[in-house]
Amino acid sequence: MIPVDFKERMKSYLGEKEFEDFFSSFDNDERYHSLRVNTLKCDKEDLKSKLSYIKTEVSWEEKGFYYDDAQPGKHPYHEAGLYYIQEPSAMAPVHFLEPKPGEKILDLCAAPGGKTTQIASYMNGEGILVTNEINRDRAKILSLNVERLGIKNALVLNEDSAHLSEVFEGYFEKILVDAPCSGEGMFRKNDNAGDEWSLDNVRTCAVRQKEILANAAKMLLPGGRLVYSTCTFSADENEETIFEFLFANPDFHTVKVEKTGGIENGRIEFISDELYEKYSLIDAVRAEKCREEVLNSLRLWPHKLKGEGHFLCVLERDGELTRENANSYVPGGRNIAARPECTKVFEAFVKDNLSFDKKTFEIKRGKIFCNLEGGRSLNGLMYMFGDQIYLCPEDMPSVNGLKVMRGGLHLGTIKKDRFEPSHALALFLTADDVCLCKDYPSDGSEIKSYLNGQTMKITDDTPDSTYSQVKKDSKGWALITTDGYSIGWAKAAGGMLKNHYPKGLRINY
Repeated sequence: MIPVDFKERMKSYLGEKEFEDFFSSFDNDERYHSLRVNTLKCDKEDLKSKLSYIKTEVSWEEKGFYYDDAQPGKHPYHEAGLYYIQEPSAMAPVHFLEPKPGEKILDLCAAPGGKTTQIASYMNGEGILVTNEINRDRAKILSLNVERLGIKNALVLNEDSAHLSEVFEGYFEKILVDAPCSGEGMFRKNDNAGDEWSLDNVRTCAVRQKEILANAAKMLLPGGRLVYSTCTFSADENEETIFEFLFANPDFHTVKVEKTGGIENGRIEFISDELYEKYSLIDAVRAEKCREEVLNSLRLWPHKLKGEGHFLCVLERDGELTRENANSYVPGGRNIAARPECTKVFEAFVKDNLSFDKKTFEIKRGKIFCNLEGGRSLNGLMYMFGDQIYLCPEDMPSVNGLKVMRGGLHLGTIKKDRFEPSHALALFLTADDVCLCKDYPSDGSEIKSYLNGQTMKITDDTPDSTYSQVKKDSKGWALITTDGYSIGWAKAAGGMLKNHYPKGLRINY
């Protein structure tokens, strides 16, 4: 049910005629469903050839595709992390953030992980991605999605923005603030979204957003880029928040960007006369400049494009961003390297189970250099988190003093004199990276049995795919793949594959 106060406010924003077009979109049964291809694990053209229902590209995201009459969440490819099901308008903020490999990027309000995984796909495993969620239960979901999509360079945190601004002051080159909001843009998508909505809640959200945005600004380097976004229509949470932020932070300015697919500019007429007059009394020239800069913000209207309601603004901090100031320090110092007795256990696993360039392979003082045959690498610093061993970029900030959900790529568990690989490592690897691999077709019953946790029988008389090397007499860790895409581990022994798919993720088809 759409709240009456919401309708009245939107009518005052848009005027009678446009409001009718806007509100008619709420009665329209047509909804736009989309997914974004995870290019860390697969080529988008290859996936398009295998999934006939993804064809039309999302205008503002080259990796995003609309789909109809399908349930991609129930396909084995979803568990293999080949895509992320994401609302099309929600893909826009990262497009304008323009993440690149090698950068230091923060996704401040990141759960459930759509924008984090989108950023990671553009970073291509290079650089440092700090991704944070204040709610612990949602942070767990964020961490699982980082794992599912095979991301190796992410530090997943469960912190509040104030603490992060103290630890990471002046550290990031790019920051995304997809702020928690009143969620008005989800009214069409979710029938219950309006039940908890009120004008008071809108104002409460706006106060919280201003605090989060102020904390985020402290963490951005001079010359860095910050994208602020919401999925709401409220000017209090959008144009007015940007206006007040600019007035309070004269070293920031908005960026005029090229629009596509029906995206429009924000509207300065949404800024109330009372708010504008309040700041004009302080500095009339500055107030007018800030109001004009709000015009560079962007609106995604559901009656004008193929997506739900969204707002975003691209901000940059004055100054020049150079590699010298971007690499000036590591917050908290570097992590402490794993002890030799731990790295030796992992080294034995690598030599027994992975396919790698033996000429360049080296582990020294916790640092590993390992180029895998599939084109990926296990390069970086290995460190311990209890009995768990992680791989992180050498200059990843220390995990000490932080509430960490995932600190880089989880390699596995050290169990006395042996190593047990993690599910995260399986999802990172490819069929070419391992000595043993067993492939099951995505449309067959075998892969469903595997995802259900069943032990699998090895039969040599069954024609194997190009990717399979497991035979009846095989022993050791085998990477399970579906149509060549990694999905989990099994242990080969005695003509059987003991299932190591995590119990908490198993599916009953």
